[in-house]
Amino acid sequence: MIRLYLNSRSSSITSLLLLAVSLFSPGLAAEVPLRTFTASYDLHQSGKHIAVAQLSLQGSDEFWRWRMTTKARGIYALFTSKSLYSETSFMQNNNDIQLQQIVVSDSTDKEKHESANFDWKGGSIAVLRRGKQKQLPLDAEVYDYNSIHLLTAAMYLRQLKHTTVDFYRKGRLVKSKVVYSGEEIIDVNGDAIDALAYEQLIVGSNSKIKYYYEADNPLLPLRIEKLESDESPTTLSLREVNWDL
Repeated sequence: MIRLYLNSRSSSITSLLLLAVSLFSPGLAAEVPLRTFTASYDLHQSGKHIAVAQLSLQGSDEFWRWRMTTKARGIYALFTSKSLYSETSFMQNNNDIQLQQIVVSDSTDKEKHESANFDWKGGSIAVLRRGKQKQLPLDAEVYDYNSIHLLTAAMYLRQLKHTTVDFYRKGRLVKSKVVYSGEEIIDVNGDAIDALAYEQLIVGSNSKIKYYYEADNPLLPLRIEKLESDESPTTLSLREVNWDL
């Protein structure tokens, strides 16, 4: 069980080499080095610990899958058995990142089941949301709430300060702007970590999302904050991570 994110000279050298390669790659996240892991998080809202979550990245060769599950904890578990689940599968090759499928489900409400299947040859996305089907055009890289970590990692490797991408949200493709906001020192399990901070704005959403990563592990979010002007932030904080060999 690994809790600290120690600096690695070899990983820094690898990042520099990948940066040199990625500058000439047409796909923004195509050259991001992938490594399997399973991480546990605590979810706080208005200062209360309301749930636990697990984020994992699994795969090999070209096919990979993000998974996120969230369950209520403590006294909140007495009032709901709800378990939220999302999964994003994608292919990574030398040219680009191609999402294959997005699945979002709520264990207590089958009507909230949602899926999006990507047909890159046909240039379309088949969406099923709230029992209704529709097609969306597909002509560029797409990201979602799971695969966004590929984008921020690519921005770090390329030293990009901001970018705008197509983002899948609630059965629609919308524009999303991601901005590097600098380095911040944050607390992770009692340890002061020098983190890279990125802010995301999504068209149609009143929230701003802020992501924190360590430079040597840019795919692993240390903290995710959902910020709204009239509410206390909702925070997902890393508790522990297992790196697969």
